[in-house]
Amino acid sequence: MKTRLLLIAYALSGTAALIYELSWMRELSAMLGATAYAGGIMLGAFMTGLGLGALIGTIITGNVKRPLMLASRVELAIAVLSIVAFLGIRYLPGYYFNWMRSTGASNPSSFLALQFATCFLVMALPTTAMGMTYPLIMRAVGRDSSIGSLSAKLYAVNTVGAIIGSLIATFSFLPLVGVKGSLVIAAILSVLVAILLRSLTTPRLDVLALFKTPEILVAGITLIILIAIPARADSPLGLGQAFYYLSAQDFERAAAGRTTLFDQEGLYSRVQVIKDSDGTRRLYNGALDEGTDNDFDRVTTAMIAAVPAFSVENTGEALVVGLGTGFTSETYFDLGFEQTTTVEINPQVLPASSFFLDQDFAGSDRWTVVVDDARAFILTSPDLYDCISSEPSWPWSSGVAALFTEEFMMAAKTRLKPEGVYCQWLPNYLLRSEDVEMMYKTMRQVYDRVDVWAINFSNVKNAELLLVGFNDRNSVDQEIIKKRLDDLIDTGQFNNEFIVTDCITPYSEVLRLEAALADSAVPINTDDHSTLEYRVFWNFVRRALDPLAWESSQR
Repeated sequence: MKTRLLLIAYALSGTAALIYELSWMRELSAMLGATAYAGGIMLGAFMTGLGLGALIGTIITGNVKRPLMLASRVELAIAVLSIVAFLGIRYLPGYYFNWMRSTGASNPSSFLALQFATCFLVMALPTTAMGMTYPLIMRAVGRDSSIGSLSAKLYAVNTVGAIIGSLIATFSFLPLVGVKGSLVIAAILSVLVAILLRSLTTPRLDVLALFKTPEILVAGITLIILIAIPARADSPLGLGQAFYYLSAQDFERAAAGRTTLFDQEGLYSRVQVIKDSDGTRRLYNGALDEGTDNDFDRVTTAMIAAVPAFSVENTGEALVVGLGTGFTSETYFDLGFEQTTTVEINPQVLPASSFFLDQDFAGSDRWTVVVDDARAFILTSPDLYDCISSEPSWPWSSGVAALFTEEFMMAAKTRLKPEGVYCQWLPNYLLRSEDVEMMYKTMRQVYDRVDVWAINFSNVKNAELLLVGFNDRNSVDQEIIKKRLDDLIDTGQFNNEFIVTDCITPYSEVLRLEAALADSAVPINTDDHSTLEYRVFWNFVRRALDPLAWESSQR
């Protein structure tokens, strides 16, 4: 019976550990950015704490007379230290943001070291306590003749518990009760493990033994404090805000005048709609600003639809990769397309988009939203389209980078009609010339003809780029497309002061891009070697933290 309870306790310990880990990583990713670097660093910090705890536990076991008693208290310590971790997640972003500014962008190693230190500050104490549990338990059963078999069973049930914890945290706890609620559940599990371990220290099996000790009072106070700490109501301060704010204090002043219109924790991220003091509505996906309803931003979302729309003769079916504020899909609708399909992987973005879209469009049977991974949808859908516009999120975000590769472009080509076009959005303000060359060369592996368009603003030329690939290289000439765009803009249909004829122009450096096709040093962005994902991250960091140096390098 005691062996069975020990196995149950250690399985629950594994379940709690993964709930802690995923909750911390979800919240920290909003601060650090959902990048390949951040994910690896968060996991590395977590494993460092576990390893350190195992080392400490191994060293002290020789002097411990009642190892299960200490293991019980360590589990209680994990619950208590979860408060420290939660407070770190709550208050560390402001300090991290200011530290991030002070590191400068010229030293990438320092920046990564700062990310690791930030993760370690949050995870160190509770994960070190987690790591101590196993050597203490093994010390307790060390005199058992079946120690080999028992240690294998302990490892197995802990692994099974960890698997269960990762699944229920991802698919149930985080979407339903959020980060704070998940941490409360994990702390309750840690207290339960402590109760079970403590009950095993008595001559007779007594599960209620812990309730006669002061430790249970500590556990109760811990849970009350955790529950009492309010969940964060405002949008997160993280790497994505580095474009707009010079310090955490600037962000807090701006946040004080905001109103939250929508806030929902989901499977992929926390999605929010925030209304600024000037009335501007912003869509946040995690810590990233995914778009607004102001006319300045709508230049891009309109052109992502208008340019491919005027590059074809038929206005039948359009496919948009990524919903966001929905303005690109709405533009296809306004331009008279018979049917527009939008693919969005994050279901929480759908209700959030309703705060931006015209109700006549949102309720129209000419628009369909599919909740699915864009790549999976394209590979499995039998439908063909006249236009496909790909405007996924930031290319340095994990999971999004695969929508900028040669393989994705090839998959999209199979869904085009014979005279159809594929439009790829690129944030040129985050790209160096060699990055644009790489993406042009990548797209030219798929399409014989690729038109390049520049989206210009009054203060920034070539701010963003559109690469339009043609199934038929003899389709509409670029000069005719430009004439069609100008004629529509002149009618004032867009009703946007920033959408003028000069806001969209053929890219002036196409000859340089063509020359790069024969340069073997220019790579191709593929699934196997997603170069853009890593390049854009460092471009983002340099531009955000040292804009003057970035602008100088771009000249």
